[in-house]
Formats: sequence, structure tokens, C-alpha cells
Amino acid sequence: MTYLPEVEVIRKELEKDVQGKRFKDVSVKSANAVARHRNRPEFYKLLDGRKIESLTRRGRLLLFELDEEQTLVVALGSRGALTRESANAEVGPDTQFTASFTTGGALHLIDPARDGELFVVPSAELETIPELSTGGIDALADTFTWHAFAQELMLRQQVLGLLLRDETFILGLGDLYADEILWSAGLAPARPSNSLTSQEVRRAERGDFEGLYGGGKQGGGGVTGGD
Repeated sequence: MTYLPEVEVIRKELEKDVQGKRFKDVSVKSANAVARHRNRPEFYKLLDGRKIESLTRRGRLLLFELDEEQTLVVALGSRGALTRESANAEVGPDTQFTASFTTGGALHLIDPARDGELFVVPSAELETIPELSTGGIDALADTFTWHAFAQELMLRQQVLGLLLRDETFILGLGDLYADEILWSAGLAPARPSNSLTSQEVRRAERGDFEGLYGGGKQGGGGVTGGD
């Protein structure tokens, strides 16, 4: 699975490169990648000539905010990556989506597992998409504080090893990152979440999330929201 830390790295790497660009030639290898649309031509038409106003992230989804109040949503799937390429870059066998820009350069979605997805929706309808409203904590969001983290740990009353993998609790950790957080914080996976001291909560949230997520939120600063 492409977990939230990797998605955030991709967002940061692409953000400045794509802002202000306009889509020109768009190609999708498999119709399954744009299954929310009637067909590939419909998807192409929705992107043709659209300008990228900004690139944000909601959980593990990348949101390309376009002009005319449209948004391109990209789900990378289990092993996907979105890369900035030259306009004449070779398209590999695992490249499921390409889009060139009017000013040069292109985007490639490399998706070996073929379980990624792309779709365009009116920006006003984003809140109706189930994948954007899981309810889990986003450890890179500005609203994430250790107080909120501690409160949720107390309310859940579940063993930490399972809880940190629960997308309704915290987004995008998976097995690897959950294990790393617990190991770094010196907490046993079988430890009940409501048994942690304030010091243990802050150690798990402040030190270990900051290290795993590259030391910063989308808006800058640290992962923590302050005391």
C-alpha cells in the first residue's frame, strides 16, 4: 500500500512543478482507472485545457484543484507513484496515465498493481465522496494536536497494535509505520490505548510521528499542533 507518508512526499515534490500548468494531451491505458466516468473520452474532455490551481492532499488522495471549480482526484493504489516527466519521456508498461502540459512537461501515474484511480468531480461535491470522509486523524493536518490524539486513545480502549492500523482512528500508517511508531516510543503492541500516561502519548505523537512523516505538515512547522 502507498501510505500517507509517501503520498505527502509526492505532493510536496509535485506541488511547485504543476501549479499554474494547463493539461493538454491526456491518455489512460485502462478504462478501469477512470471507472467513475462513462468512458475515457469523457474523462479526457473534463481535463482538456484545465489549469491546475493547486495540489493538496486529503488522507491518501491527491487533489488537483482546477479552474472552473473542478477537482482531479488521484488515488495511487497499493504501489502507485505520480511523477513529473519531460513531455517526450518514455512511457513504461506500468504507466497507466499520462498528461502533458501546454508549457511542456508531463505527469505519469505508474501503477504496477493497476489498482489506482483517477476521476474529476465538481469541487463542491468533494465532501460527498466516501474516501474523503473516513473520520480518521490526519497526522499532517494543522488541526492535529497531542491533546486530540490522547483523547482518542482514551476513548477507543483498544490495543495499540490494532488501533494504529485502524483507518477510522488514524489515516495511512499500515503495518510498517505502526510498528515503527510503537518500537520508537517503547510501547508494546498489546498495550491498551487508554492506559498510556501523558508522557507516553506525547512521546508517541510528537517524536515518532514527526520522524516518520518528515518533520512537517502541509502548512509547515512540526507535526504537532502545539501544547
